[in-house]
Amino acid sequence: MKNKNFPSILLAGFLLIALLWIIVWASIESNVFVGVEQLIAIRWGIATLVDIYIALTFIGVWIGVMENSVMKGIAWTFALYILGNIATLVYFIYRATKSRSFRDIFWPKI
Repeated sequence: MKNKNFPSILLAGFLLIALLWIIVWASIESNVFVGVEQLIAIRWGIATLVDIYIALTFIGVWIGVMENSVMKGIAWTFALYILGNIATLVYFIYRATKSRSFRDIFWPKI
């Protein structure tokens, strides 16, 4: 039986491949540490980093709620801090493959 969330999984898979391609493309120019050094050299770079880490923390808490597990939430939060939205897309695909409907992807198990 075809998964009803297949279009969502396909889109997330495409976005994951695009993100990985952009990371490889950027890495050809310089490594991530050089990029972070340049980013924190300006205020907007710092604001962008604070923004993304607040968002990643929020997503980690959401995952903990979705999985009904503080430990899973903490583990995913650390994965998010290291991998960024690669981890977000991987989690989304994981949830979508286990969910019966699009709504189930975003609502915790009761």
